[in-house]
Amino acid sequence: MTLELLTLILVVSLAVMLMAGQWTAFALGICGVLVLYLSKGMLGLTALSSVVWNNANSYILIAVPMFLLMGEIILRSGVSSYFYRGVVVLLGRLPGGLLHANIASCAVFSAVSGSSVATAATVGTVAIPEMLSRGYEPKTVFGSLAAGGTLGILIPPSIVMVLYGALVEESIARLFMAGVLPGLLMAGIFMVFIAVLLLLKPSYAPPREAGKARRIGEAVHVFPVLGLLVVVLGSIYSGIATPTEASALGAAGAIVLALGYRSFTRKVFTESLMATVKTTCMVALIIICAQILSTALTYSGVSRTVSEWVMGLGLGKWQFFVALVVLYLLLGCFVDGVSMIYMTLPVLLPVVKAFGFDLVWFGVILTVLIELGQITPPVGLNLFTIHAISGGAKFSAVAAGSAPYVALMLLVILMLCLWPEIALWLPTTMRG
Repeated sequence: MTLELLTLILVVSLAVMLMAGQWTAFALGICGVLVLYLSKGMLGLTALSSVVWNNANSYILIAVPMFLLMGEIILRSGVSSYFYRGVVVLLGRLPGGLLHANIASCAVFSAVSGSSVATAATVGTVAIPEMLSRGYEPKTVFGSLAAGGTLGILIPPSIVMVLYGALVEESIARLFMAGVLPGLLMAGIFMVFIAVLLLLKPSYAPPREAGKARRIGEAVHVFPVLGLLVVVLGSIYSGIATPTEASALGAAGAIVLALGYRSFTRKVFTESLMATVKTTCMVALIIICAQILSTALTYSGVSRTVSEWVMGLGLGKWQFFVALVVLYLLLGCFVDGVSMIYMTLPVLLPVVKAFGFDLVWFGVILTVLIELGQITPPVGLNLFTIHAISGGAKFSAVAAGSAPYVALMLLVILMLCLWPEIALWLPTTMRG
């Protein structure tokens, strides 16, 4: 069978299964098995056992459930609610203060959860009822939360960066540090946008004095979560702990915080474990099935052929980069972030290397592009999350409120292209 026909069969079968509503993991795995069989026969299927074992036995991926558990415990124990109230005290006196508090809370909570959806859900559950009751414009509220939640996969620790680093064999610690400044930059740009928006549309937020007075003592609730963040990231930055070890330290620290707030119960721990297991199983299944497809593409020669075809187009380095951005923007409308990584990188990574892109810098760019997919319909997970907790708002209102942040994220990508040091400087200062 020719490679052209094999590629056509792969593309058509994958598209049909995804449009038919098949789970992404199963669609990838079935297509991988099909390509292996058509290209190598029954002999090709003998590779499946090693693919499954090597990915299920990865030490690096232990960090995924540990970071998830850390975020789940903070969410379900109510520590996140105390944290949000503390941020409101610190930023609430600014014009549109609770909108700024949304972004700041998402930025910090994302650093202790590693999950975009968890970040949006955690802050949104607390923020939406209070902000709507105070008279904030609904679309602005929903947009700030959906976009702020995307910071959860850029500001470390990031589940996406763990998966990317494991796939391209790049240092997870360096990737984590590379995400810090771009994440803070993006949060800052979001807050500047909110400030400008309120100058132009002051009716979108109530007057500062309209809010209920809050006790300044509530501001202290910000520091326990910040302390946990410093411990996790500081141990990685200083070389004291690997990302995997820091993830376990973070999960233990979350338990200590919950105990300190006297909210760590058997129910909280059980529900946190179950949620962590469910998410980890979903991610692991996608990884294993996507690696089956990746192995099939390598064994059949499709990956090499596609890479040679792309290089033969005569595109310049930045022309290829623009095409890549457009590709991921389109994929982000229909495919989740983890699937995007494992569907595309096995084919595109050789081309990315051939053009000389730094893999740490490219990991940050890819993470931002995946963030975009979280707030672009029809499959924007953050949009669905905010819609589910919005109290009956229309999905179109959530999507409309998030739309301006798409342009802001593209601005951040442009800034990273013009000044790559934004991402690459901090990793160069690491010890070890």
